[in-house]
Amino acid sequence: MKNLSKFFIPAVYVGIICVMVLSVMLVVSGIKSFLNEEDNYKYTLDDVFEEDILPVVKTNSDLIIKPYVSDKVKIGKYYYDYESTKDKQESSLIMYKNTYIKNKGIDYVSDEDFDVVSILDGEVISIEDNEVYGKVLTIKHNDNLQSVYCNIKDVLVSVGYKTSQGEIIASSSGSELDKKNKSLLHFEVINKGKQINPEKVYSLNISELK
Repeated sequence: MKNLSKFFIPAVYVGIICVMVLSVMLVVSGIKSFLNEEDNYKYTLDDVFEEDILPVVKTNSDLIIKPYVSDKVKIGKYYYDYESTKDKQESSLIMYKNTYIKNKGIDYVSDEDFDVVSILDGEVISIEDNEVYGKVLTIKHNDNLQSVYCNIKDVLVSVGYKTSQGEIIASSSGSELDKKNKSLLHFEVINKGKQINPEKVYSLNISELK
């Protein structure tokens, strides 16, 4: 019996060691298999994304858009047009310090502040504070055309910044010129150095401005 024990006990130890080695080998093999499957899974996802998803492409448009997107915005005062009726001209006058000023743009108003957007691609050439119109931001679109955004706040761009059409550049704000409405944007379009009626240029191609 003692002789049998001499062989049996070492055999048990050897068996245990073999089982442990085999277990370690199985675990390592399983990890390698998992990593290989994970790599294949990543490649599969990459292939799916490359085939099914198209890159977002920025589209440029030469059609002039309005300087806002909210459907709650309305016109407070129109552009002063020398060819308009007397009543229309009178409604286009701005009262400031007991003096009437001819409106050289359009006053867009709303009961709440609204986002102000760039009407075309361009470059911000100035941001200034004006006694009458508050903060004024000017964007140059080409050698002839500029857009001017007045009475704004929360400006998101700086001088030299390249804007994209429809990009939010600021928000409207309250104005001493129009206390009836909570928020106002005074907007002007300058073509070849002269203010023109903004309402006549929307949806026009920039090349159509003469």
